[in-house]
Amino acid sequence: MAAPSVLLMMLALAAGCAASGPATAVPSPDAAALLAFRSVCSDPALALASWTESTDPCAGTWRGVTCQLPPLSPSPPSSSSSPPPRVRRVVLEGLRLGGHAAALELLADLPGLASLSLKNNTFAGALHGVDLSRLAPHLKILYLSGNAFTGPFPDSVLRLRHLRRLDLSGNRLAGAIPPEIGRRLRALLTLNLARNSFVGAVPVSLEAMATLAELNVSGNHLEGWIPGRLAAAFPSSSFAGNPGLCGAPLARTCSGGPQQIVYSNGSGEASAGARTASAKKIRDRWMVVMIMSAVGAAVASLVAAALCAVLLLKSRKPTTTRRPRGGTTSTAGSASVAREETVRFDGCCVEFDVATLMQGAAEMLGKGATATTYRVVMRSGSSDASVVEEEEAHQGEAVVVKRLRRRQGASREDERRRRELAREMGTWRHANVVGLRAFYASAEELLLVFDYIPNGSLHSLLHENRGPARVPLGWQTRLKLAQDAAHGLAYLHGVSGGTLSHRHLTSSNILVDAGGTARVSDFALLQLLAPAPPGDSSSQSLLQKQDVHGFGVILLEILTGRQHSPEDGGGGAGDLPRWARAAARGGGEWAPEVFDVELQRGGGAEDEMVALLQVALLCVAEEPLERPRMAVVAKMIEDIRYRGSKRSNKYSASPSQAGHSYESSPSVSEGTTRSTPASSS
Repeated sequence: MAAPSVLLMMLALAAGCAASGPATAVPSPDAAALLAFRSVCSDPALALASWTESTDPCAGTWRGVTCQLPPLSPSPPSSSSSPPPRVRRVVLEGLRLGGHAAALELLADLPGLASLSLKNNTFAGALHGVDLSRLAPHLKILYLSGNAFTGPFPDSVLRLRHLRRLDLSGNRLAGAIPPEIGRRLRALLTLNLARNSFVGAVPVSLEAMATLAELNVSGNHLEGWIPGRLAAAFPSSSFAGNPGLCGAPLARTCSGGPQQIVYSNGSGEASAGARTASAKKIRDRWMVVMIMSAVGAAVASLVAAALCAVLLLKSRKPTTTRRPRGGTTSTAGSASVAREETVRFDGCCVEFDVATLMQGAAEMLGKGATATTYRVVMRSGSSDASVVEEEEAHQGEAVVVKRLRRRQGASREDERRRRELAREMGTWRHANVVGLRAFYASAEELLLVFDYIPNGSLHSLLHENRGPARVPLGWQTRLKLAQDAAHGLAYLHGVSGGTLSHRHLTSSNILVDAGGTARVSDFALLQLLAPAPPGDSSSQSLLQKQDVHGFGVILLEILTGRQHSPEDGGGGAGDLPRWARAAARGGGEWAPEVFDVELQRGGGAEDEMVALLQVALLCVAEEPLERPRMAVVAKMIEDIRYRGSKRSNKYSASPSQAGHSYESSPSVSEGTTRSTPASSS
């Protein structure tokens, strides 16, 4: 397989290989974002064939791309420092382009983009997870109609404060139209949400949009009355095809409620009968409020008395309290930070305590700079070690215990933050994350109890037992493990609010359970050693970009079968990112140069391997800000696997069925699973 031209361009940009000189025009800095977008799109008609690494997107030869010079500074710059033109418009309408909705986020790296139109293509996937807010300073036109986008109304669109024209019609969007849309997008001239599956009411806030000249919400499942000013300003065709809508300008009349208000000449003044009915309703509501207030005051008095009694009892005697989000905490001592504390989380064995843990049969699995790791088989019965060993397979419950010593010089505040972080980690529940089931904290150490994974790590599956007797790890298995790990890391980045990172992500931290599911382990373990106060968001973002780089290295290990040795600074095969860039620049045949020989034997998946290699090289870009977010990486891999499944019919679940949420709260919800003692996670 020949190296794709897109990949060569991306590598050339990352390595700074573009020629420069006094007589050479400065290349557009927006080329990388556009080429990354093209690399993850399907283009059966070769509509983007003009997007090549050998030309400048602002030279006028790239289809659908229009550029503009940035505003001149007050003092005329010299010719050597003249800023290059920036991309202002990307218009790719009706070109049969396709791909996952996540591809749009790559275009958010065009800081000067003012107009984006992808009308009448075949893009699909959930749009609400795509972050377009970085386009807020300049974007004025957004046309995404005639595709197959799904999910609720995208929240990031509400942050595009300068948006003048928005067209999301002809998709599969669902849920309610945000009630605050009229207050958030005050500059809109046109709003087209027709032919979707929106439900609920027409937002009253749309009445506050003084500049709104065109509105179309037809062909949805909206219901209720049409706000009066909208009814007076727009024709019935703007609201047709919603069986539940009623009132002017539609022929269906409303019965009861606000629909009975009669507006004359669009002035907004109600008739006398309507005002009388409204006044009666207000009186009735006030009566209900007064009664409820009296009841509430009585209940509050009872609660206050009960609370005083509880506090009095607590001051006399230590007790066991229920921690938020399913953690049960047993404390000893009266200080603000208990000297000893045992906390159990959802899915943990009810009988767990530190005594049971210490009586179990233990086996040391490894000792590192951060912690010593043991495999412990806990039993609630006999403490005889010989009996434990004999009946372990039938009655014992295996867990992994990580023992962290207290850092020298740590203060009481450090210990408080350490335990708070451990409690937060215990609430994380996801199918691709190793669950923390309990912890024991004392003044000297911290014991973390995790689920035990019997099948080892991705590192061992890829690199151990290489030889004639080895059972090859097939491409579909590798791609699934990559997708699992990406989902898990994306969830952890999101559930921690962007404030935590792994900081030491390797293939040894990706564990594989008995069901063949990959799970991320040891996330935030370094922060747990020395929890720091909240820092600025930019530094935390850079730490998560470091995780993205580590994940890119893991993808390269999956593709090449080679082990990464960062100490190899000479560009050899041990430094996988540098070696892969050199191989791409060198040209030639990709299969013998780059891909694992075990993958070449299988055949038939070269396009998917090249696509995953492109994702890997995006992740290991030398500039951290050029690396995509893990949520985007996960969606790219999901799209690669989905497109491959349509050819092979071997992958039965569609991306929409995966349903993982990367920005969800720590509580268990759709797309996440609870760890239970019976599961290997």
